[in-house]
Amino acid sequence: MRILPAILLAAIVSACATTGGTRDRDASVEAAVADSQPARLADATARELAHLARFEPETLDQVYPELRALAAALVGLESLPAEEGPGRGAAGPQDLPPAPEFDDAQSVMHAVHLASYRREAMALRGWAELQALYPVLAGLDARLEHAHIPEQGDFLRLKAGPFDSGAAALEVCTALRSSGQYCQATDYSGRPFASPESGG
Repeated sequence: MRILPAILLAAIVSACATTGGTRDRDASVEAAVADSQPARLADATARELAHLARFEPETLDQVYPELRALAAALVGLESLPAEEGPGRGAAGPQDLPPAPEFDDAQSVMHAVHLASYRREAMALRGWAELQALYPVLAGLDARLEHAHIPEQGDFLRLKAGPFDSGAAALEVCTALRSSGQYCQATDYSGRPFASPESGG
């Protein structure tokens, strides 16, 4: 079956295109991706692979060696450990490299940065006040991200999300800014913290 090479080729051509029409049509998607050919190619390929993994997993057999090589390169190995047994499905978790640490990794989800505080108790109170003032924040989860600003010290950035796209986060920021509230679209990194309603 030759369907996968054709699909991936189309994704690559689409990702590498630099015409204005492509950028305008996909502006909401590209907003979250670095403006470089490798980043656009990685994003398009990742979306295509996710689709195939869910709906046409048998087509991935054609590029399985390349997928293993890419997975190994991304985790910094020369190659993944060899699989044992009569089929790829025989490989178990013990055959894979250890999972990388993601504690400090940037989230692929999006958020809005609403304010910065010195202490968590102040951030908690601030989050409750912001939710009461702005209904657009209802149903969102809050996160705190540590930030060190030279000559000013350490702060906790209050973020709310998650949003699937940068465009969705920008839409909320536009609504908040029109009311005079500071808002900056950002990533959903940080640690969750309890809302006043949860009693935590």
